[in-house]
Amino acid sequence: MVDSGTTITSVRQVLDHPPLIHGWDPGEGVITHGLIRPALEFIESTVQPGWRTLETGSGLSTIAFAMTGSDHLVIVPNAEEEQRIRAFCADNGVDTTQVRFVIDFSERALPTLDVGEIDCYLIDGSHSFPQVFIDWFYVRTNLRVGGWLIVDDVHVWTGRVLRDFLKAEPGWEVVHQWSGRTVAFRKTAENADRDWSEQRFVERRTRAETIGRVRMAAALAREGEFTEILKRTRALLPGGQRDA
Repeated sequence: MVDSGTTITSVRQVLDHPPLIHGWDPGEGVITHGLIRPALEFIESTVQPGWRTLETGSGLSTIAFAMTGSDHLVIVPNAEEEQRIRAFCADNGVDTTQVRFVIDFSERALPTLDVGEIDCYLIDGSHSFPQVFIDWFYVRTNLRVGGWLIVDDVHVWTGRVLRDFLKAEPGWEVVHQWSGRTVAFRKTAENADRDWSEQRFVERRTRAETIGRVRMAAALAREGEFTEILKRTRALLPGGQRDA
């Protein structure tokens, strides 16, 4: 907590005196994970009072959103995180009357919620498969054209795949990338559901894999390894077994 009588009004002050937020059991230690400073400062400088904002996961970003005066929704499964954030904000003069928590896993909550139109959306909950993609899928049409999507922890495989998929898709523009960790997209057009063959990232990866197999088969044929070619072909058939 900052000095008595002082109100926190900036990300800088939060980072100078960060609260302990994350941990299911205080007996096992409570720590703080959070967006890196440039991403927090982006929220601070970009989000406007009255915007509708949403995040999966909670942390220092929740405090940053609260300070902007946005109408903010947080989806997080750990009720203790809400209690710790609200206590920190109450102790330091940060208004949380416009912050609402849904205590649930995002993959269960998002399909049932009507979140309305969203101006800024932070994906920073579970980084497991397929949760990252579920978080994006159920809000992608709610995010307004011109709105912001922030994806954290793109160094994790799931976040990196979502980032690379969106970079290849029309309607998404990368505006900021911070330290290979966090990326901010601006939504530039509505997104229509398309067949996989029309999705650049999926089509290119599929084509590259197919070309790789063809090249391998050609190399094996040149070496006369027809038994190996047959074995690899069988492995691609339904019920086929690949060698360990």
